[in-house]
Amino acid sequence: MLKNSVWILAVGMVALSSCKKEEPEMRDEKIGGCTDENSPLYNGSADFDDQSCVYAYVNAYEITYHPQKDESGDDWDLLVNTDADIYLKIKPEGASDWMFESAVVDNQAHDEPVSWTAPENIKLLNQDYVWEVYDSDGTSADDFVASGTFNPIELASNGTITTTGTNSSGNETQLVLTYELDE
Repeated sequence: MLKNSVWILAVGMVALSSCKKEEPEMRDEKIGGCTDENSPLYNGSADFDDQSCVYAYVNAYEITYHPQKDESGDDWDLLVNTDADIYLKIKPEGASDWMFESAVVDNQAHDEPVSWTAPENIKLLNQDYVWEVYDSDGTSADDFVASGTFNPIELASNGTITTTGTNSSGNETQLVLTYELDE
């Protein structure tokens, strides 16, 4: 009888060990999103492109403020008006041609914004751009106001890109680009 009990116990243990609890199948959920780094909607966690990418196209440029005096502390213009005659240039870093060169805005007060409408809506890419601002002087070399570098995709927020540049005196100038999203 002890033999039978041992045999029944052994059969029972084998039966119990073969009863595996079914584990739920783990599903590998794929995450869709924009996979193009040139889009402000880029999602680095996306496993596949779900066609949600849109791009930033610049439609206006604005200098919101610039230094009241030139780098040496003198007035911008020595004649009648002492405000700068502002113009702006922007290009992708390393490019030889400027993608935007503004018209000159005469007698621009340092604390009053000046803006230019983009002549064409240029698609901004995920790369560095260089910008420079000058005071136009008709009779001598133009005075440097400030410059800076920015990546528009890193700074894009709610339709604006805001960056600050400086000159050798440490004086700041702020540039704001407005953009719209489109395919």
